[in-house]
Amino acid sequence: MRKAGLMALLLAVGVFSFALAATEYTVGGKVVYEARSPIGAFKGENPAVSGTLVWDAQTREASGRICVDLTAWDSGEPLRDKHTRTMFETDTYPEGCFELAGVRAGAAPGEIVLLGNLTLHGLTRPLELPGKFREEGGKLYFEGYFETKITDWEMKRPSMMGLKVKDLVKVWVYGEGVAR
Repeated sequence: MRKAGLMALLLAVGVFSFALAATEYTVGGKVVYEARSPIGAFKGENPAVSGTLVWDAQTREASGRICVDLTAWDSGEPLRDKHTRTMFETDTYPEGCFELAGVRAGAAPGEIVLLGNLTLHGLTRPLELPGKFREEGGKLYFEGYFETKITDWEMKRPSMMGLKVKDLVKVWVYGEGVAR
């Protein structure tokens, strides 16, 4: 009986220690894109980022799900934003989500690479998202960058007056995690 009690106590301490080490965060932020057309470059911003992640500061392990409302793009030009929503087919695919599976160290101090899968336009593809990371005042901050092609997601490139947007799009991700 004593062994069973001791085992239960050790198990409870182990579970409690894990709960203390890993913290759940509510995530918000924004995503910025830059695209090009034959007549110049333009940017759009989307502040409708939300999700949760679990971060263990001791082991530097992470997991979570962060999504973007694809109807919320703002480029400062309503017609362009309408074309963006049409490209994403937001009636069918209203959000894009990143399933965070882990992290690894980046090339320099303060840099990490988020490892996971991005689901966009009904397709899921692996994504390694390098960026800068810091923990400050009980919050997590991340700034990352990646490039992608519109056609990799089986979407049609928008056009205006017969001029198509270039296939390559630059994407900046800014995130903030607040402990729950």
